[in-house]
Amino acid sequence: MIYKELFPSNLRSIEIDSPVSDDELKSRNLEYDNLTPKKFNTLRTKNAFKSVTFKYKGIIHEIQFNACTNPLCKNYGLPQERFEIKSKPYRYKISGSSRDAHFINCNPERVDLTSPPIDKCSTTAISNWSVAEEIERLIRINSLLPVTKEYDFHKPVCPNEHHTPKSNLNAFYKRGKNSANSQRYQCKTCKKITSVLPNKNENLKFNQKRNEVLPTFAKLLVNKVPINRACEILEIAKGTYYQKLEWLYRCCLEFLETHETKKLAKTEFPEMWITTDKLHYVLNNVLKKGRGRNRGTAIEDKQLPTYIVASADKDSRYVFRSDLCFDWDISLEDIVSNTKIYKDDHLAGYLRRYERFGRYGVSPIVPTLNDTQTRAEYMKDLEQFDLRSNFVDGLHVGQTYTSIAHFWLIKKLVKVKKWRFISDEDDSLKKSIFSVFKEEIKIKNGHYFLCLTDKNLTRKQAKDLYLQSISELKHWAKAKGYTYRNLEELAVWYLEEELKKHQFQERNVAPNSEIYYKQLRNRIDHPIPSKDRGNRKLDVITDLNHLTEYQLASALVRVNDNAINAFFQTVRRRLSILERPLVTARGDGKSYIYANFNPKYSQMAITILRTYYNFCLTFKTNGKNQTPAQRLGIASKVYSWGDIIYKR
Repeated sequence: MIYKELFPSNLRSIEIDSPVSDDELKSRNLEYDNLTPKKFNTLRTKNAFKSVTFKYKGIIHEIQFNACTNPLCKNYGLPQERFEIKSKPYRYKISGSSRDAHFINCNPERVDLTSPPIDKCSTTAISNWSVAEEIERLIRINSLLPVTKEYDFHKPVCPNEHHTPKSNLNAFYKRGKNSANSQRYQCKTCKKITSVLPNKNENLKFNQKRNEVLPTFAKLLVNKVPINRACEILEIAKGTYYQKLEWLYRCCLEFLETHETKKLAKTEFPEMWITTDKLHYVLNNVLKKGRGRNRGTAIEDKQLPTYIVASADKDSRYVFRSDLCFDWDISLEDIVSNTKIYKDDHLAGYLRRYERFGRYGVSPIVPTLNDTQTRAEYMKDLEQFDLRSNFVDGLHVGQTYTSIAHFWLIKKLVKVKKWRFISDEDDSLKKSIFSVFKEEIKIKNGHYFLCLTDKNLTRKQAKDLYLQSISELKHWAKAKGYTYRNLEELAVWYLEEELKKHQFQERNVAPNSEIYYKQLRNRIDHPIPSKDRGNRKLDVITDLNHLTEYQLASALVRVNDNAINAFFQTVRRRLSILERPLVTARGDGKSYIYANFNPKYSQMAITILRTYYNFCLTFKTNGKNQTPAQRLGIASKVYSWGDIIYKR
C-alpha cells in the first residue's frame, strides 16, 4: 500500500472544457468598453442554455440544468427550443434584473393549443459552469493522489543512467533498509546509493511523529472532546492536533475508496429511499493575523450561517455524502483575475464562472464610459469586496450549487433502478433533485416525497400526540372489524381509505382529451406521528397518479426522515466544533465558543465521523446489532479504528 496525499488545490480533479471560446473571448474584449452592460449581456443570454462538458473517470459528461423543474409540466427537463411558427417563440424566457436573481420561465403553449396548457412555471437560473466547478471541488476534496518523488539513482557520468529499479532491477544491488524502513538501492556501475519512499506495509508512521496517539485521537474526536482538552490528554500542541486530523481524514478517504466506492460500484439496488437534509452551524468569522485595525468594520457578520448537505439511505441509515457549502481554496485574487478575463461584471449570474459564491462571485471593476454604474457605486462595492479579505480565507457556496453537485455525485456513486427521495420543503433541494434526476422522474423511476414536521411541540406534547393517535388508529380498526399484525399494516389501510377522498394533484382534461395534473398544496397527516416530534405532514410532488390507493398508501407509510436526523443528531452530540450553541451565563444570547473558524476542518471532521458512523457504529433493529454498511450489504463485519487507520 503506497502513501497518498490530499489532492492539491492547484490541480484539477476533472477536466472542464471552458464554455467561452477564444473567439468569444475576443468579442468580449472588443465589446466591453463600447456597449452598455445590458446590451453586452443580452447578446449572450442564449448561452444560459449551453451545456458544459467535463471529463470524469475517463467518461465525458455534459450538464445543463437551466430548464423547467416542475415535474407536472410538459416542458419539464426539456432543452431550450425555438419553434418554427409565427413570431418564432422560444420554449423559455429569462426574467430578472442584472443585480437580482434571474428566472427561467415557461412561455405559454402556442404550438398545439388543444394540448395541455403550460402552467406559469418559474425556476431560478443558475450557472452551469459554476455547477461544474462545484462538482470539481467536491471531487477534489474527497480524492487522494499517490505520493510521488523524483529519484536520481545514478551519478552524472553513469552509463546506465536510464535504468531504474522498476525498469531493470538487475542493474542494482539491494542494500537493506534505512532508519525509516525504506528500501535502499545501489547502482552496480556508479555505486550511488538511493533510498526510496517506504510504503504502508514497510512503515506505518513515515513522516509522522507521535503515531501511537492516532487511535486515541480518533476516539476523542468522535466523542465531543474539545480541542484544548484533547491536546492536554494526548500531550500534543494544537498544530499537531490539526496534523493528526488531516492524517486521519486521509486514512478515512483511503478506507472509503476501498470499502465504499469499489463495493458500491459492484452492487446494484432495485430501489433506494434517499433522505436529505441540511445541518446548519455557525462559522466563527475571525480576522486574519495582523488585521486587527479593521476590527469593528461592519461588513461581515461575526457569526456566519454555514450549511452541510447530507443524504442517507432510509432503511439502512447509510450516509452516502456530507458536503459543506464552503470553498476554503478560493481567494479573492482568483475572483478579480477571472472577472477581468471574462468580463463577468457585465454578465448575468447564469453566465459567470464563480456565481456559486453569490455577491463575491464577481469583483467590482472600474466603470467603462458606457457603464450604468456610477463611480460612487463602484467605490462602495469595492470597499465591501476588499474588506472581505481581512477575514478568514474562503467563501461560502450557494446551497443550490452544492446540492446539485452533491446529488450528481451520489447518482454516479450508487447504481439504483428506482429512486425515492424524501426531504422537507427546501427549494434548493427540490431544484437539485428535479434537475439531476429528471430522466428518472420523467419515466416514473424517480419519485419525491415531502416530510414536514411540526417543530413547535414540546417533547411531552409530541409523545402525548403519538399515544393519542395510536389509540385512535386502533379504535378505527376495531370499528371497521380489521385484524392486523402491526401498526404499519394498519396505517396502510387507514391511508388507503383516506386517499379515496384526498388529492395531492388536481386532475384536468385538455381539449385533445389528454389528462394532465396540477400540484395542490394539500398535505396529509401520517397516521403514526413521531414520538419525539409529533405530527408529520406528507406530500407527493411527482406524478404518482398511476398507482392505486393501496400502492400509494404503502409508499406514504414508509416516508420519514429518521435516517438523516439520526446522523445529524450524532454529529451534534459527537463533534465538538459542530455542537449546538450554548446559552450564555447572562442568558441574553447564544454562545458559539466551540464553533471553528476554518470550515476545512469541519469537512474533515464530518467525513471522519461519517466513516465511523457507517462502518463502526452499530444500532439495534429487529434484534440485530449491525452497522449501516452491513445493513446496506457492502460490509460483512463491524470495523474498528484500527481497520480504518491501518487499512486492515
